[in-house]
Amino acid sequence: MLTCAKCHKKIDEKDALKRKNEQGAQEIICQECFKAATGVDFATFAYRREVAKQTFFAVIFCLAATIYAFVEKGPLYGAAGLLLTALIWYFSAKIR
Repeated sequence: MLTCAKCHKKIDEKDALKRKNEQGAQEIICQECFKAATGVDFATFAYRREVAKQTFFAVIFCLAATIYAFVEKGPLYGAAGLLLTALIWYFSAKIR
C-alpha cells in the first residue's frame, strides 16, 4: 500500500501513478488526484498517448517509404507519397 502525496489516501501499487512535482522530485498520486489535476481520467490519457505514439511511428514509416519512392521511382511517386502521408496524419488526428 502506498500513500497519495496530494490527498494522503492509501492506494494499491497497481493503481498508483508516478509524477514529477514542481521541484522535480517524484511523487505518487492516486487516479482521482490525476483527474483533478489534468481534467481527464487516466484511462483516457493512456489511450490518447498510445494513439499518438502509433500515429508518430506510422507517419515516420510513411515518410521513409516516400523518400524511397522518390529516389527509386521519381518525383511523381514522391509527391504521391507526401500526399498519402499527409492524409494518414490528418485522418489519424481526427479519430478520437
